[in-house]
Amino acid sequence: MESKLDLEAEYDNRALVPEHVEILPRWEKQAAEFRAIHPPETLRYGTAERNLIDVFRSDDSAARRSPVVLFIHGGYWRGLSKDMFSHMAGGLMAHGLDVAMPNYTLCPGIDIPGIGEELQACCRFLGETQKRPLMMTGHSAGGHLAAFLCQKNSVDRLPVPVVAGLGISGVYDLTPMLHVSMNHDLKLDLKTALAASPYFAAPEPGISFDAWVGSDESDEFLRQSEDFASKWRENSAHTTYIEIAGANHFTAVEPLIDQNSLLVKRIAALAG
Repeated sequence: MESKLDLEAEYDNRALVPEHVEILPRWEKQAAEFRAIHPPETLRYGTAERNLIDVFRSDDSAARRSPVVLFIHGGYWRGLSKDMFSHMAGGLMAHGLDVAMPNYTLCPGIDIPGIGEELQACCRFLGETQKRPLMMTGHSAGGHLAAFLCQKNSVDRLPVPVVAGLGISGVYDLTPMLHVSMNHDLKLDLKTALAASPYFAAPEPGISFDAWVGSDESDEFLRQSEDFASKWRENSAHTTYIEIAGANHFTAVEPLIDQNSLLVKRIAALAG
């Protein structure tokens, strides 16, 4: 069993990737430039301040007959925003897919189960307004939330089918979070950590879910994705574990920008 100090280091992605101080401002700039060229339709899906979702529409008329791809931003459930990731809709839009990017209330203003409830409400709203199936994806904490939305008990509450999911550098077992300092904001205890962990939940039977992770990420992030794929495979899901060569926790999500990347092509294939 790893020590508390080991886990603190394993999950401290900003310390592990000092270049984040350049990467995050670059994302913000690229996202703003993308929105200026491709202004999204911003919709309200709930009553909380951050219950907003940007829908980026593909120019391909066939997109209206395809599933909507939901991309959920990361930030350890307590930071960042959809507005930093807008440009990452571009690769999928080029494949004729509409991309929806939600915000959600951040910890400590809410707990992780509460975030899950907000995103279920977001998916119900999308299902009712777009009337199309959904494909779930997300990065880091967003990978956790994408998996949460592919659980059987989540899919059962939605008015439209969930065709597949793909997590990028996700945290699927929340029990290690009990032993890191960020839990001051997350406020998890063992009961809520277990209940909010897709690793311990039943997947939608037969669903396809990929767990992608950067090859240069910490041992814990590699373990999280590999163990999760293995566990859900044992529980009737079709899962694949993929390491993105040469990618760290931040650069692992950047292939979404490139319509020719393996990541974009895989999401497009899963969306059908």
